[in-house]
Amino acid sequence: MPIATLVLAGESPRASPEAWARGVPYGGRPRRRPPIDAAVSAAPPLLDVSDVTVRFGGITALDKVSFSVERGRIVGLIGPNGAGKTTLFNCLSRLYSFSEGAIRFEGKPLTDTPAHGIASLGIGRTFQNLALFRTMSVRENVLVGGHCRTASGYLANALRLPSVRREEATLSAHAAHLLRLLELEPVREVRVMDLPFGTQKRVELARALASRPTLLLLDEPAGGLNHEEVEALMELLRRVRAELDLTMLLVEHHMNMVMRVSDQVVALDFGKKIADGTPAEVQRNPDVIRAYLGTEA
Repeated sequence: MPIATLVLAGESPRASPEAWARGVPYGGRPRRRPPIDAAVSAAPPLLDVSDVTVRFGGITALDKVSFSVERGRIVGLIGPNGAGKTTLFNCLSRLYSFSEGAIRFEGKPLTDTPAHGIASLGIGRTFQNLALFRTMSVRENVLVGGHCRTASGYLANALRLPSVRREEATLSAHAAHLLRLLELEPVREVRVMDLPFGTQKRVELARALASRPTLLLLDEPAGGLNHEEVEALMELLRRVRAELDLTMLLVEHHMNMVMRVSDQVVALDFGKKIADGTPAEVQRNPDVIRAYLGTEA
């Protein structure tokens, strides 16, 4: 039996007050994954992680982890609790520094960019715990996400120069597009704190997309969602990937979702990479099965 089926059988995700699917009625069949032609496969990867090692005192959180992410792909990053998934995400976000190895984004070392410059570089992120301004409206939260794409300074904004008005018009148009894409238009002026949890997850996704990322990091996007919401989330990610020409790297414990939505799956255990391949290959990998299910006595 596939590892996805075995692990999923023991899952019982918390239900949220409102079904995600109710707000995302796209309908129709999901788009097929774009084929990988020779030109694309020969091109340099969008993200290249090479022998990355992170130590916290005497604890090695990541031990020479290496993998690459091709443009246009959805890559799942899996592993038991404590495997090093969030540590790796924090390295990609420049929240953590690594002691060995290298991370290259679009061929350039990520260490050349400070944490506050990651969004403008083209890397967006959602968080396991919602990172939203709860007293602000949905539209305002999305607009904040696009701030890294503005160039006008304090004086220009104080004087309301034409360049500022043009920037605001561009941001507003992009925010409106994202609100329509994620079916948030009906609640655009509602405070985030007054929305159900499932809808708040979509708001955070829209906030991350407002920075116009090339690579989107999704930290447990299915966390706290029920079965119906997870099904709708998979369709939403496929749609967003196709419409915005995105590459996605997601950390997720929901095995059924990871195996169905990902083009590539990377598995970690105790800070080491134990598998890297297609979902079918990773499901059959003995080390992955052992990491999740243990071994017989």
